[in-house]
Amino acid sequence: MLGWFYPLELGRAQKQQIDGLTQEILTTVKSKGVVQPLSAQQLAIKPEGQRAWIWLSVYCLPDLVLQPSDIIVYNCLRYRVMAKHDYTMHGFIHYEIVEDYQEAA
Repeated sequence: MLGWFYPLELGRAQKQQIDGLTQEILTTVKSKGVVQPLSAQQLAIKPEGQRAWIWLSVYCLPDLVLQPSDIIVYNCLRYRVMAKHDYTMHGFIHYEIVEDYQEAA
């Protein structure tokens, strides 16, 4: 598995209070990993209304620490971390992410 990993750069969105206003700060997080779409079988068990959304699997080194509900940016799209599967005994972590809702500007 680790032989498939390549340099991976994600943006991590975090909310902070600045001058009394909540602002979203994007920080760059670097690791190594591989990103791929969820399989048809994995999508089939998602709730019906969510199957059309963009779902991805992120397999990465354990140095990329994310939690469910964290917001990340990958390929200029925002994603929400929906699941974390800890396989650190085997040298990696698996996250399931889904395209996040964005309000029209």
